[in-house]
Amino acid sequence: MHNKSKKFASFYGFFGFFGCFGFRYFSTHDVGDLFYFSFFAFFAFFLIGRLAKEMHDERFLENSRKAVAKTFYIPMLAVFLIGWSVAQPFGTKEFIVIVSALAWASSMLTYAALFYYYEKH
Repeated sequence: MHNKSKKFASFYGFFGFFGCFGFRYFSTHDVGDLFYFSFFAFFAFFLIGRLAKEMHDERFLENSRKAVAKTFYIPMLAVFLIGWSVAQPFGTKEFIVIVSALAWASSMLTYAALFYYYEKH
């Protein structure tokens, strides 16, 4: 079962297209539609799926740690923005949901891009 999931890991990236449903917010004005932007994080599987087929060695783990260390700043900035915006007039629930969704997606995409870069260079 584990080998099958590795085999199709790069195809999980197509779930990222569900993120386009987030644009429905502009016609419905339903805050729940903004959550769909977090599906853009699935595009990271296009890069990670390629790396999942390789053998995990110490270099692989070290590159993963380096990518996580640099990616950590994105969620940290998002939490700061959410906490700070609550006290500001623009701190609406729409702003909080969109910052959360985009921070999740961007942190996953940044991790995948950095990890792929470290593995190939």
